[in-house]
Amino acid sequence: MLLIDNDPQGNLTTALIGAELPAEVLDHGESNAEVPGVANTYTLFLENGNIRPLKVPNYENIYLIGATRHLAEIATKDFQVLFDFREQVEKLQGEFDDILIDCLPSFGLLQTAAHATAKYLLIPTHLDSFSHSGIREQMKTAQGTKKRINPDLMPLGIVANEVSASKTNVDVVFGEMLGEEYGDLVFKSRITKSVKIKEAHALQQSVSEYKQYSDQARQFEEI
Repeated sequence: MLLIDNDPQGNLTTALIGAELPAEVLDHGESNAEVPGVANTYTLFLENGNIRPLKVPNYENIYLIGATRHLAEIATKDFQVLFDFREQVEKLQGEFDDILIDCLPSFGLLQTAAHATAKYLLIPTHLDSFSHSGIREQMKTAQGTKKRINPDLMPLGIVANEVSASKTNVDVVFGEMLGEEYGDLVFKSRITKSVKIKEAHALQQSVSEYKQYSDQARQFEEI
């Protein structure tokens, strides 16, 4: 599996390989200038970018294209870069069974590039008013991308994340609203809020590795 961190914050990258980023992600070190490396998502937005995914330590079949602050510069680029992104990812498809593109929740060229490239759209969400509005906007954006750029894009589902273990009124109300609006697209399985997930991230482990028999490990497995 290939994981592409398409968020300038780079949370997926640090969760997998830590805060000390290798040169493949951070830079080439050319002429003492910090240039995005061959395993940096920024390189996917270059027409002739030389991209080489980084093998994630301690995992046999997981590779990463990581993100740094360089990725924020894409927002200032021409619309053409999303087609460069799609072409670069298509070149990698023959090397991996699955490619997952992790996106930031805000809208713009980075998210549009992912929509223009992906076959399926999976939306994690909190059960609150802001997130509910965000789902509507992302669905609307995805429909526009499907109509004009990527006819293969299909919604895979919506996953409620960081849900209170004890049902709150907010969780119930917005959970019901999602079900009424999106029907079977809403996953029945949910991820409940727990410090175990943050602890697993800090140790660069999956939740199932850190707490194999926890509720959260079971929930991730169900999803």
